[in-house]
Amino acid sequence: MGEAGVLDRVQSLMMYDCNQGTIDSIDNETRAMRRVQGGQLPVILPGFLPKVDGFLRDPNAYKDFYGLIHRDMERMVDTVARRSEEVGSPPQLILEWLGFGGHAKLGGVLHEMMVERFPEATYLPIVLTPSEPVLKENMRRETWGAYEETIGIRQSMNSQGEIEYLRYPALITDNSLSLNYERLDDKLAIALASMEAGMRYQVDSGSMSETVASFGDYSNGWFGVRVLNRRVDITDTRQRSRLLGPFSGREVVVVNDSAKHLPFSIKSAMWDILDPKRSDLQLAKHGFVAGDAVMRMVIVLPIEPAGIREIESDVRDQLAREDFDLAYPNLMWSFASANFQHSPDDRHLHVSLLFPLQTDDIRSITDIMGADNAYVTIPGGLEYTGFGSRRFLPQMNGHDPETQYGYVSRGQQIKIERERSRAVAQERRQFTNGYENGVGGNGNGSYRP
Repeated sequence: MGEAGVLDRVQSLMMYDCNQGTIDSIDNETRAMRRVQGGQLPVILPGFLPKVDGFLRDPNAYKDFYGLIHRDMERMVDTVARRSEEVGSPPQLILEWLGFGGHAKLGGVLHEMMVERFPEATYLPIVLTPSEPVLKENMRRETWGAYEETIGIRQSMNSQGEIEYLRYPALITDNSLSLNYERLDDKLAIALASMEAGMRYQVDSGSMSETVASFGDYSNGWFGVRVLNRRVDITDTRQRSRLLGPFSGREVVVVNDSAKHLPFSIKSAMWDILDPKRSDLQLAKHGFVAGDAVMRMVIVLPIEPAGIREIESDVRDQLAREDFDLAYPNLMWSFASANFQHSPDDRHLHVSLLFPLQTDDIRSITDIMGADNAYVTIPGGLEYTGFGSRRFLPQMNGHDPETQYGYVSRGQQIKIERERSRAVAQERRQFTNGYENGVGGNGNGSYRP
């Protein structure tokens, strides 16, 4: 966000991880950023760490400390609320980075607290499907169910005054696509920052929160993203003037493109990122949308904003000659000025594409996780699919979803166990005389069905 010039759009940064090593790493990474912002960007971290080394991927290890954890979360949410009061505006868009490790269920608790405090905000969960076997198995068995119970759905009142369940839109990423997680993180960060930068100065395009909200119902809960990167450079060129004759100038060119001419390379990159075969540009394993789907594209150039208008005009002229709008009638695209690199001399052209996935291609999270989940059967004839479909895996060990996925306090556990014991005792009295001697409940030794 800072490299795209839209860091002022970020009100607060909340990181929840009960691991001291992670907390220290976050503090070191954000110290310089907070120094640049003059301390105006609060980085909110947990104050209560049950264990120094975290929960070690156990999604239920938090339950013994739930009281103190919940109170600490309330403090964190209060800090976000105070920051929104300082800037005079509640959050418009809340991005939630979610994994499926030892903090998976706590992510749902924190989400519900944020929704209660900021009900008007648009929420975009960014879901990272795991590649490690332990986390993958936990996701199959229970943490995915916990996600759908707490984050995947929301209640809404329809026009008839009835409560209906709607899905939060969510962006799917998958770290099994690359062993270099930082590379995937960089692509995701570039995509999100590009979307905010490209929409900020476009009168007719709206904000990122409006785009996510409008895409949510259309996408049926699933988002995909593509990011294309090509290095550009500034080179000396020979130009000719009608009055001055030949002279030397400087021009931005694309290094790894045969044409090198910048507007032509931008046009080519826009066609490339829309190629269904370029699955290498995606951040998750899923199909691509049809050509008439609603999509949003931002082209980011490492040049001054004043120079973008002329380039954009040239690109639009080239695309008009190739019937680009005819091929993609519902695609909105715009330009932004940013250089997502540590060195100002290292310049890159980035094209980011945000698109909703088609429900015909993706029926559940198991389709994204890969063919190794083929043994999981998904019920046919679903009215809709995606987040909030409540179509996750069958109950494990006969547990109810409320006790398996959500948090159950010790007192509630005792109450449930008492009710179960009472039901068993009542059933036993119905078929016996209570003395375990095989005599039926009617007193004559007969069995009463």
